[in-house]
Amino acid sequence: MSDRRDPAEARLRELLGAWRREIDEVPVPSLVDPVHAAAVVIEARKAQKARKAKEGGRVHPPPDGARTRPPGDAC
Repeated sequence: MSDRRDPAEARLRELLGAWRREIDEVPVPSLVDPVHAAAVVIEARKAQKARKAKEGGRVHPPPDGARTRPPGDAC
Protein backbone atom coordinates (compact mmCIF):
# COMPACT_ATOMS: atom_id res chain seq x y z
CA MET A 1 0.00 0.00 0.00
CA SER A 2 1.44 3.39 -0.94
CA ASP A 3 1.40 6.55 1.19
CA ARG A 4 0.35 8.76 -1.75
CA ARG A 5 -2.89 10.70 -1.49
CA ASP A 6 -5.33 11.27 -4.26
CA PRO A 7 -4.62 14.77 -5.69
CA ALA A 8 -8.35 15.51 -5.89
CA GLU A 9 -8.78 14.65 -2.20
CA ALA A 10 -5.82 16.85 -1.24
CA ARG A 11 -7.21 19.76 -3.27
CA LEU A 12 -10.66 19.29 -1.75
CA ARG A 13 -9.20 19.33 1.77
CA GLU A 14 -7.28 22.50 0.89
CA LEU A 15 -10.41 24.22 -0.47
CA LEU A 16 -12.55 23.18 2.50
CA GLY A 17 -9.86 24.38 4.91
CA ALA A 18 -9.72 27.78 3.18
CA TRP A 19 -13.51 28.01 3.21
CA ARG A 20 -13.60 27.17 6.91
CA ARG A 21 -11.03 29.88 7.71
CA GLU A 22 -13.07 32.44 5.75
CA ILE A 23 -16.26 31.45 7.58
CA ASP A 24 -14.53 31.62 10.98
CA GLU A 25 -13.27 35.16 10.24
CA VAL A 26 -16.77 36.57 9.63
CA PRO A 27 -18.12 38.30 12.74
CA VAL A 28 -21.47 36.91 13.83
CA PRO A 29 -23.74 39.29 15.71
CA SER A 30 -25.24 38.04 18.93
CA LEU A 31 -28.92 37.44 18.29
CA VAL A 32 -29.77 37.03 21.97
CA ASP A 33 -28.19 38.77 24.93
CA PRO A 34 -27.17 35.87 27.21
CA VAL A 35 -27.79 37.86 30.39
CA HIS A 36 -31.31 38.83 29.29
CA ALA A 37 -32.03 35.25 28.16
CA ALA A 38 -30.98 33.88 31.56
CA ALA A 39 -33.19 36.45 33.33
CA VAL A 40 -36.18 35.43 31.20
CA VAL A 41 -35.63 31.74 31.99
CA ILE A 42 -35.27 32.44 35.72
CA GLU A 43 -38.47 34.52 35.79
CA ALA A 44 -40.37 31.83 33.90
CA ARG A 45 -39.17 29.19 36.37
CA LYS A 46 -40.20 31.36 39.34
CA ALA A 47 -43.65 31.91 37.80
CA GLN A 48 -44.03 28.17 37.23
CA LYS A 49 -43.08 27.39 40.85
CA ALA A 50 -45.47 30.06 42.15
CA ARG A 51 -48.29 28.66 40.03
CA LYS A 52 -47.66 25.14 41.33
CA ALA A 53 -47.50 26.38 44.94
CA LYS A 54 -50.76 28.26 44.46
CA GLU A 55 -52.45 25.15 43.10
CA GLY A 56 -51.25 23.24 46.14
CA GLY A 57 -50.76 20.02 44.23
CA ARG A 58 -54.47 19.24 44.37
CA VAL A 59 -55.66 16.32 42.31
CA HIS A 60 -58.98 17.04 40.66
CA PRO A 61 -61.60 14.32 40.28
CA PRO A 62 -62.01 12.76 36.86
CA PRO A 63 -64.51 14.47 34.55
CA ASP A 64 -66.97 11.55 34.81
CA GLY A 65 -67.35 12.14 38.57
CA ALA A 66 -65.87 8.79 39.63
CA ARG A 67 -64.34 8.87 43.10
CA THR A 68 -62.40 6.44 45.22
CA ARG A 69 -64.22 7.55 48.40
CA PRO A 70 -67.66 8.90 49.00
CA PRO A 71 -67.80 12.71 49.21
CA GLY A 72 -67.15 14.02 52.73
CA ASP A 73 -65.58 10.76 53.94
CA ALA A 74 -62.29 11.87 55.47
CA CYS A 75 -59.63 9.40 56.60
